[in-house]
Amino acid sequence: MPDPGLMPLPDSASDLDWTNLVDAAKAFEVQRASFFSTGEENHRPVSVASNSDQAEDQLPVQMMPYKGKESPPSLASKVNQLEGMLRMLQDDLKKEKEDKANLQVEVQHLREDNLRLQEESQNASEKLKKFTEWVFNTIDMS
Repeated sequence: MPDPGLMPLPDSASDLDWTNLVDAAKAFEVQRASFFSTGEENHRPVSVASNSDQAEDQLPVQMMPYKGKESPPSLASKVNQLEGMLRMLQDDLKKEKEDKANLQVEVQHLREDNLRLQEESQNASEKLKKFTEWVFNTIDMS
């Protein structure tokens, strides 16, 4: 069974544009590397145009892709890797929930401010209308 972390290769007999295949493989590696990176605060994906070797250099040792020279990663290291990913995802989820709650509070404040400003605008409009009537009534009396 092939390693699920590796991109499967197409049949060599198929008529493919190898440049596009290499670009797709590089994009896959960069995406995978950005997913595993733990050093960034926001876990932003790395640009596809960046060098995949640089993206691999950012990975912790236990998350490096298997290259065939060293022994394959053990089941325990894979479990540790998955647990690390799970913790990272749980932290991200917690942060997203906190951000959502903060945004909901901000939206509520903005709605309250909007209502207050609408009321103030209507009051100002009524005062302006009364003032305008007073000015015209004063002019008519003269």
